[in-house]
Amino acid sequence: MRAVIMAGGEGTRLRPLTLTRPKPMTYIVGKPIMEHIINLLSEQGFRELTATLYYLPEIIQEYFDDGSNWNVNLDYSIEESPLGTAGSVKYALKNKPKDRILIISGDALTDFNLREAIKFHEENGALVTIVLTSVENPLEYGVVITKEDGKIIKFLEKPSWGEVFSDSVNTGIYILEPEVLDYIPDNQPFDFSKDLFPMLLEKNAPLYGYLAQGYWCDIGNLEQFLQANFDALNKKVKIKIPGREILPGIYTNEEVEIATSAFIRPPVYIGQFTKISNNTTILGPTVIGDSVYIDNESKLQRCVIFNNTYIGKKVTIYSSIIGSKCNIKNSTKIEEGVTIGDNTNIGERVFINSGVKIWPNKVIETGTIVNTSIIWGSQWKKTLFGYRGISGKINIDITPEIATKIGAAFGTILPKNSFVVMSRDEKPACRMIKRAILTGILSTGVNVFDIRTLPIPVSRYSIENLHAVAGVHIRISPYNSEKILIEFLDKKGTNIDKNTERKIENIFFREDFRRTYAEDIGVIRFPPHIIEYYVEGLLNKIDSSLIRKRKFKIVIDYQGNSASLFLPNIFSRLGIENIALNLYGEETKKLLIPEEEVLKITQSVRADFGMVIDNDSESFSLITNEGKVISKDDLIAVMTYLVLKRDPKAQIVIPVTISKSVEKIAENLGGSIIRSKTAPAEITKTILRSEAKFGASEDGFIFPEFQLSFDGIFALIKFLELSSIVNVPITEIVESMPRYYKVSSIVDCFWENKGKIMRKLIERFAEKQIEYIDGIKIYFDHSWVLILPHPEDSSFVVYAESPTLKESQDLLEEFTNIIKELNLTLN
Repeated sequence: MRAVIMAGGEGTRLRPLTLTRPKPMTYIVGKPIMEHIINLLSEQGFRELTATLYYLPEIIQEYFDDGSNWNVNLDYSIEESPLGTAGSVKYALKNKPKDRILIISGDALTDFNLREAIKFHEENGALVTIVLTSVENPLEYGVVITKEDGKIIKFLEKPSWGEVFSDSVNTGIYILEPEVLDYIPDNQPFDFSKDLFPMLLEKNAPLYGYLAQGYWCDIGNLEQFLQANFDALNKKVKIKIPGREILPGIYTNEEVEIATSAFIRPPVYIGQFTKISNNTTILGPTVIGDSVYIDNESKLQRCVIFNNTYIGKKVTIYSSIIGSKCNIKNSTKIEEGVTIGDNTNIGERVFINSGVKIWPNKVIETGTIVNTSIIWGSQWKKTLFGYRGISGKINIDITPEIATKIGAAFGTILPKNSFVVMSRDEKPACRMIKRAILTGILSTGVNVFDIRTLPIPVSRYSIENLHAVAGVHIRISPYNSEKILIEFLDKKGTNIDKNTERKIENIFFREDFRRTYAEDIGVIRFPPHIIEYYVEGLLNKIDSSLIRKRKFKIVIDYQGNSASLFLPNIFSRLGIENIALNLYGEETKKLLIPEEEVLKITQSVRADFGMVIDNDSESFSLITNEGKVISKDDLIAVMTYLVLKRDPKAQIVIPVTISKSVEKIAENLGGSIIRSKTAPAEITKTILRSEAKFGASEDGFIFPEFQLSFDGIFALIKFLELSSIVNVPITEIVESMPRYYKVSSIVDCFWENKGKIMRKLIERFAEKQIEYIDGIKIYFDHSWVLILPHPEDSSFVVYAESPTLKESQDLLEEFTNIIKELNLTLN
């Protein structure tokens, strides 16, 4: 049986360490990760090994040669261009005998009993066995769901929290029968997780998942690299530590020199030819490489120091990674989370602040205070994007400095000399952050159409109109008024997809921004007639004569939104009498007229409707002239009724959170409802795929005939047009709808338990009908409950709906308690 070691990765998330070495050659306690893997294979009886290489292959070849030092026969396959995980394996084995194959990563640390996995594979007659393990945070891995016998029924590559149905993830270790290679095309990119396994699952091939016991770490970022070293020292993973244990928890290799006045607290590893001088303090867990010189009175704690590095007198290093051949001079202080690349020279009395990353071959002068990585910004947080866009507290999570970096990261993925549309809401904080992002975008050689203060629907519409490649809109978050929300739009005006979000995140955290010469810096343009184009486009999609005939009278509360700059003009052209409240630019104290007050004014002036502009004009609220405030779910149901009355065969998209009453209306009128995930980008994607006529969520309304995004302004006018056609009082429509009561709550949990709780809930309610569109939705006769992991916080959002309020509240309480109990027992 041949083992194939996947060792071609660049390890971009481990930069700057991997700028000068491939990821498999980063060291874990004195040995490259790949050496630990080869030792594991050799100990378990594997003799024939092939390594697939791509990035800096010579370093691996020179170190391992033919593998004879490890009692194996090792050969290599070097790809000329990336072929994907499966494609590279087929390419590597093209001239090899057709035997069973073990695939294993050369840059993940594990001590799994692979023979047990092979035994499981044989006993089940599997074509493919995927070795699984349980992790606390499954978002960066492939989540796998299996039957009790291990047969795989579902898996997702790098899911969102709403797609996390288990904490069992794909480790990248596979056992394949030789005929599997026949499914892999020759000389073209093809991936195991994205291409091969879904294809085999669709063919109902025997794919199995084996849940392995033992240690596994993907080493996907610098924090995990440190932790893997510490885990090895703490004996959480069974690997061979070089040298010998001279005292409990203190390991040294050959010819180590330690001064008698040095203080060492285990666990610590010290490589060969290393010297530790007088009055030095080493506090474990700490790993020190070969030929390192630590001068007098220095202090190291929770560090990894690579080979051939000099650390001067009175240097302090805490919880950081120092690369090879670095020269750190006297009295320098390095704070937590710093990573310094190879061949870096740091002068005396330098202070390097937390989270800084320094690329290889840099020179830092004496007395410098380094607060930012290389040149720019410090590390911020693990992910940028949340439920929609990037949000955070103003001047705490999102500062002008961070906003400039975000702009530079976005500009880097766009073509030079292209144009981006930028807009914001009326708040001063949004003006500040917009200008910072704009600066970052310009620095990458990308131009900006600045359309200033306008609602996001107008911004979306203008992107295609101006032939721009993207857009950015900044506003106060509709979900939390203490936060700012930055949304990134594609060339069609819709929210960017997850892949684009990840590209921005990768560039942001790697700080790998495109820089341009002075003459290539982007320019700012202020295009004219943006509002006029939007208004004309809107009116061209509306039957104006129908609305004029009805002679509507409405009360509208703009809540200070800039829609009041042009919506009165639309009303005038449609013959709509309107009483406006809280116009753009009015005093803040006038902006918060309660909904009850709008209701009173609507009734006192005998208006047809009261309306409130919501969510930066993405939605609107409705108040009838009978004095009824229509709830969001009821308004979606009303809009569904009106759309289907005009077009009975229409398809309508709503997320899994919306009431069942909408489906009942569609059934009665001959239409169909398609459920989607809750994120706006997912709703848009579903509308596109299904060619639906209408989409809606708690966030807003989408009429794709006008634009594929939430647009409350168009939806408001469309509502008036459709109600003119149907000519049935809105209150009568609401009262005729089937009555359901929906309640919801947020349940806190430990972050590491989110995936485990989802798996336990699926197991507990396996006999019930479960829907996996977003989170898990469990059906009980006429009721349902939806458990949705929060995408940004350590919590769940739980929804329950039943024909009676008491049943809904009881169901919500039951599942809230179940989640709380699971959270405590799993901790």
